[in-house]
Amino acid sequence: MDRIIIACETIKDELTAAINKTGCELPVIWIDSMYHMEPGLLRKKLQEEIDAVKDAENILLAFGSCGNAMIGVKATTANLIIPKTDDCISMVLCKQGEKFERAKQTYFLTKGWIESTRSLTSEFQRAAERYGREKAERIFRFMLHSYKYLMLIDTQSYDVEKYKGKAEQIAQLTNMELIIEKGSTWFLEKLLTGPYDSDFCIVPKGQEVKIHHFGYDSDDVPKSVNLI
Repeated sequence: MDRIIIACETIKDELTAAINKTGCELPVIWIDSMYHMEPGLLRKKLQEEIDAVKDAENILLAFGSCGNAMIGVKATTANLIIPKTDDCISMVLCKQGEKFERAKQTYFLTKGWIESTRSLTSEFQRAAERYGREKAERIFRFMLHSYKYLMLIDTQSYDVEKYKGKAEQIAQLTNMELIIEKGSTWFLEKLLTGPYDSDFCIVPKGQEVKIHHFGYDSDDVPKSVNLI
């Protein structure tokens, strides 16, 4: 086995679309999206899965730096190939050959994030059960007061119209303006097929993922506002 993929379940639709489009049917180890909520837990889980890989030359990680969760991960069993991107948001929104600029005051959604057990909708339901709906609404509007826009990313990997209604409910609940933005799976397709050029971090077996692999130093590493 030459290559294996480790990927977040949040982008399952997008990675599946990329696999179908490229015909690169590689084995995939899916990581539960709940680990994205805590970078330390995600780092630990990724390391466990990497350590358990056998007979692969390269591990393709369908993640970005993900709130620095990738920093410190060791290439114990194979070379690591990682998209040189902040997180899944930039991975599906960036345009090939262009520098990605994250929209300000914006909370991002895809189908995968809406369906996550830690989505805004799920968290609101838990808060409403505990505090009552009226108080839960006040809590959420306070928590998200710095966001002005709610962006539903149409990655062209799912029927965006089926999720537009749910996104509108979240926008109404949080007093945000809903935006639908077109994304793509080109970065995931390139992860599957190569070439592995400056768009990727290449970490040889035996080495460790460092901040500089993503093109940053310790003073300017971006902090993700929310992860899909």
